Amino acid sequence: MPAAKTAAPEAEARLVLDLADIGQLVAVDAVWPMRPGSLRPDAEAAILDWARCQPRQAALAISIGLPKAALGAADAVRLETALPAHFGLLAEAQRRDAQDYLSDAQKSVVLGLAILGACITTAWWIAAELPERPLTRVLRESIGILGWVAMWKPVEMLLHDRRAIIRRLGMLRRLAAAEVRVVPARTG
Repeated sequence: MPAAKTAAPEAEARLVLDLADIGQLVAVDAVWPMRPGSLRPDAEAAILDWARCQPRQAALAISIGLPKAALGAADAVRLETALPAHFGLLAEAQRRDAQDYLSDAQKSVVLGLAILGACITTAWWIAAELPERPLTRVLRESIGILGWVAMWKPVEMLLHDRRAIIRRLGMLRRLAAAEVRVVPARTG
């Protein structure tokens, strides 16, 4: 009997950031220690772009290289918890936005179905009650098309937009769970 094969775990994806000082990554100000994760927008965008390119099964890790003089600073130590906390806050906000969006999509589907039903019923009525003429046919077809167009956006929201929202939420959760280490900056 052949041995069962186990899937090898996906390799770790590690981002290495060599910084001259912590201010390149984080807006160090009066609220920085109290509100972890005040990432600079360009740093956040760069990290998100990097994470977007990584395999979905890969564990994410970030190494932040700082000069030896900055390694003992309390802010450098806080980075190891603040960076995941920042992406955790973003993930929570994305989760709430996703819930709101999907709730709106469901309501839009119900409304779209009601409009579609009214349009199809009206088109049937026109076909049954009015004489067949070119203008009548144009009116009937136009009302039917209006009903289907009313369904377009709700279906797009549920079938297509949903995937992108859920994919972003997963990426933010992976970044929130990422191992962050502050290490001496590479030289040379």
